[in-house]
Amino acid sequence: MEEAEYWLRLERRLSGEFEGMLERHLRFMWCDGFIPEQYLLDAPAPRIAGRAFICNGPKEDEWELVLHLPCPAASKQEIDWVSLLPPPDVTRWLSVDPNGKCIHIKPALAVPDVEA
Repeated sequence: MEEAEYWLRLERRLSGEFEGMLERHLRFMWCDGFIPEQYLLDAPAPRIAGRAFICNGPKEDEWELVLHLPCPAASKQEIDWVSLLPPPDVTRWLSVDPNGKCIHIKPALAVPDVEA
């Protein structure tokens, strides 16, 4: 998977995750895209920072985005984009702060979604 395809798939995946949130007020949110801006690939905490366009119904806001990488990478071409896309049956990979308008995506923290 190429990087451009990853961001498109993550947009759909994030929107689907919002739909299943326990907090009812988050269920109406959806993602309208990402702009990755900083590739901090060899930092002590490797990550990609940028902006996410998060909508609540028809209202769209620009949020801070942090995609946490599981390990350092020498370049964008070295990133295993497929491994960063959480499958539909996992949870705990997304942290949402509506007040601070920030989302953190941590694919390495994903665990199977067990229905109560």
